[in-house]
Amino acid sequence: MRFSRPFVLLLSAATLAVAAAGCGGGGDSSSSSSSGTDPGEWSSTVCGALQTWEDDLKSGSQHLSADLRSSSDLKSVKQKLVAFLENAKESTHTMVSEVKAAGAPDVKDGPGIQQDLESGLTQAQDSFDRAVTQAKKLPTNNPQALTTGLSTLAQTIQSELTATGRHFSNLEGKYDVGDLNKAMKDEPACKPFVSQSS
Repeated sequence: MRFSRPFVLLLSAATLAVAAAGCGGGGDSSSSSSSGTDPGEWSSTVCGALQTWEDDLKSGSQHLSADLRSSSDLKSVKQKLVAFLENAKESTHTMVSEVKAAGAPDVKDGPGIQQDLESGLTQAQDSFDRAVTQAKKLPTNNPQALTTGLSTLAQTIQSELTATGRHFSNLEGKYDVGDLNKAMKDEPACKPFVSQSS
């Protein structure tokens, strides 16, 4: 159906932008630190969780796109969309739990960085929670109404996740993340994220 590809691309771009913003940043190094998780271990856990989440969303988006292209039945389209969003929701909850389990990194402002990171990722989690609820309410008795509903849903998700991305961007201005950046640059799991912003 015509609305499927733009919707999937829009959703993918928004979610991947959030994932990319989740790690990395600028700032100067500082020798001051607080007790917490070893920065290398923290980087491995957090970036690993974000990478798995991104891979899940990418794979799900590709499957959804293929499924929607082969679907003409409106109820089937809605079912596949809801299934994708429920999987994204579950994957996001798992990612947030893993990031929380990492604890605060043993760097300057570590607890604050961790708290803000968890807060931002929880916003993404809440976005998918709301998206599932909204998708389940989409009409299936009118193609135009479903198309309009999907477009509105995609724009809402994009808007919410873009705001979450801005939350991450503000972290490097708020905190000195130099020591954390060094640890992330040395961690293979962080390479996809750090290379874009370091």
